[in-house]
Amino acid sequence: MLIAVAACGGDDSSPPSVSASSGNVCDQIAAVACYDLYQCCSTGEIESYLDVSDPESQDTCKSDLKKRCERAYADVEDSLTANRVKFDADTMNTCLKALLPADGVCASVDTALPWTMACMTSAWVGTVNQGGQCFFTYECANQGTQFCSPSQACMALPTAGMACSAQGCALGNYCNGTTCTAQVGLGMACTSSTACSTGLFCDTAQATPVCSALLAGGTSCPSSEACMSGVCTPGTCEGTATTCVGNNECEGHCSNDTALSCSPGFDYECGEGHCSISTADFCDTASNCPLGETCVLPAMCVAGVCQGSVCSENEITVDYCTGALGAVPAAP
Repeated sequence: MLIAVAACGGDDSSPPSVSASSGNVCDQIAAVACYDLYQCCSTGEIESYLDVSDPESQDTCKSDLKKRCERAYADVEDSLTANRVKFDADTMNTCLKALLPADGVCASVDTALPWTMACMTSAWVGTVNQGGQCFFTYECANQGTQFCSPSQACMALPTAGMACSAQGCALGNYCNGTTCTAQVGLGMACTSSTACSTGLFCDTAQATPVCSALLAGGTSCPSSEACMSGVCTPGTCEGTATTCVGNNECEGHCSNDTALSCSPGFDYECGEGHCSISTADFCDTASNCPLGETCVLPAMCVAGVCQGSVCSENEITVDYCTGALGAVPAAP
């Protein structure tokens, strides 16, 4: 579905031709940003973005944003001159082209933002190998597995079995308490979604939680992190009007009295029990009984059921004014 938005008049209604290089990257970024501003934004939005109180021309916009960009990229330019980074023109051009509205349509509804994947990777690629001198982490050759240490050398991030660092763990690992641990794949046991590889979530609704594939729109969901869209639309708890996302948000009921509510795992809320051998001794848990005895309870707490919670469809408003301008590449 496309929602046409009337464009505010500008100096240049033709989209810029994108062909970035390390020498003209700020010209290209400014041209794309100013085209989106004057094609899709209101006068007030333009003034707010440019931080001016009076309207200015599209050419002045490009001049101002170019200067702003050059200041922000000063460190990157120094890294480029010193050969600590190289410029990937294809990556930058793919991103900038994705930020331009197609056919002058400034807003649409889609399943994904066209610039999310296109602008995910930095066009500035580090060339400094492990042990080499660096001033910024983006200068290190292996992003995700190295960082620029306080000693100004590219160092390896800790991997599985090593202590977590202030910079975290190497890509493919997570900080499990104080130790880096390798993330696990589909069907593997987990305690949280951070333990699962990219594109998976920890399905704690299972008797034994395992890493599972993200759920599509319309699928019953236990939490928002389980959905591809990132949104689990709430349902209602069985027998009540209480809204819920997942069974753990619903009160349980006692197996011997459905009108009596309880918390799953706390069976003693359904009535006092007795010790397994010395039956005259009343108890709530085994800790109330002599050593070696268990607490026999009269009923169990049955977990509540959340009905109607489903993953929302992944529909996103693609806005080439506020959205695209917010994704304009920044210095690393």
